[in-house]
Amino acid sequence: MRYQTKVIIEHIRKYPFFKQVVKFCIVGGTSAVINFLIYYSATQWLGFWYINSAIWAFLISAIFNFGANKFWTFRNIEKGREVLNQLIKFSVVMVSGLTINTGIIYSLTEFVNLHWLLSWVFATALVTVWNFSFNRFWTFKNNQIMTKLPLE
Repeated sequence: MRYQTKVIIEHIRKYPFFKQVVKFCIVGGTSAVINFLIYYSATQWLGFWYINSAIWAFLISAIFNFGANKFWTFRNIEKGREVLNQLIKFSVVMVSGLTINTGIIYSLTEFVNLHWLLSWVFATALVTVWNFSFNRFWTFKNNQIMTKLPLE
């Protein structure tokens, strides 16, 4: 087991893009937990319609997601006006992701008759790929470190 861990760490050091994917997944996993807790709590305990719960959960987790990905995943140090531009781009990615997310949840729940929680799982997986792609190559592209990134 120890040898496998060393191999994984060396792989991460050797391939900075892979490191970003791992970090993005950690941030995304944390965002997903935040999203799910809000989604489940608002629907199950507060009696919100599952679509309204999904929208609020998505928006709240997106706030955490922006900060964590900007500073940790993509190590982006842009300040001032550039942050506003990034926030606008991030918002476009998030709103389009929210639209896709909500459409998938609604379609799978209403037309395929999947449970609303299972619909959320499928939607979250697909939107994660969408979000990483657009945030890496569009939102935070100006400060991409394509060579060596120190392992933290």
